[in-house]
Amino acid sequence: MRGLALIAALVLATPLAAQDRMTQTQCTQSLAVLSTLGNVPPAEDQVVVDDAGWCEINDTELRTDEQTVFTMQSVRWRASDVGRFIDEGLPPRSLQVEARGLGIAPVTGDAVFDYLYGLQSVQFNSGIGFTVRWDGLQNVVLIEDAYVQFSPDNRIQARARIDGVNLTDLDAIEASLATAGLSELTLTIDFAGWFESFVALPLGTNLLRSDGAPPAQQVATLKLQAIEVVAQIPNAIMPEQSRIALTAFVNSLPQPRGTARIQLSATPSLGAVRAAPFMIMGAEPSLEQIVELGLNGVSLLVTWTPKSAPQ
Repeated sequence: MRGLALIAALVLATPLAAQDRMTQTQCTQSLAVLSTLGNVPPAEDQVVVDDAGWCEINDTELRTDEQTVFTMQSVRWRASDVGRFIDEGLPPRSLQVEARGLGIAPVTGDAVFDYLYGLQSVQFNSGIGFTVRWDGLQNVVLIEDAYVQFSPDNRIQARARIDGVNLTDLDAIEASLATAGLSELTLTIDFAGWFESFVALPLGTNLLRSDGAPPAQQVATLKLQAIEVVAQIPNAIMPEQSRIALTAFVNSLPQPRGTARIQLSATPSLGAVRAAPFMIMGAEPSLEQIVELGLNGVSLLVTWTPKSAPQ
């Protein structure tokens, strides 16, 4: 038994560790492929390999359109079996990405304003990152340690498992569109102002009417409607304690302060197979149809831990 354990440890540790350390050539070539796929200006001359074997670019910016520039103080990545990506355009078997010091600034055409907006937009404590691994034996994609951080108290973390994914070649990837599905998801969300800064404006623009009741009154009505929907979710999907927690979170809007945790599991997984019945429906499905056809075998657990706003 000890001999089998030793063999397993060597098999699992040796190849992956050797491939995780990137070379300068791999960094340059992988960035060139990304630039082509994303239709963004090449920056191969800016990439270096750091001491830990990550590809890294510092103080870079990306024009997402003519009016917006996206800046990063640093972005780094490393991958296993990256030759698949460079030579064949296939996803690597594992990929880690980290970016820090993010900023989004408008482009006004005025050099002074653009400079000042750029200084103002940089959030030094912000960052994004994720680790994605493909298990070719189980045909599973694991998303680990994914996060978006606006500041230390404003953070979204996620872990997920996607079943039925075959990344062997392009044909297998295309076939996976019909079989892939989300089977597990865990979200931990810390609210300390990011909702108001980034979500309230686009969400409110779509939901609130300028010619209607006062905005605060409209928000109160929308919250009551959301709570009514939560109350109708069956216990088999969301137990009572989770409905209570979700209701408390809804009541905290539009200025939530605290931590929400959401755990989803689905058997069978949530994917194209579950969506198929809805695609052939002639009318919008009822809540009963959504539950029966789309959420059978789904479990959703929610906790909400409020935190007092600073005085």
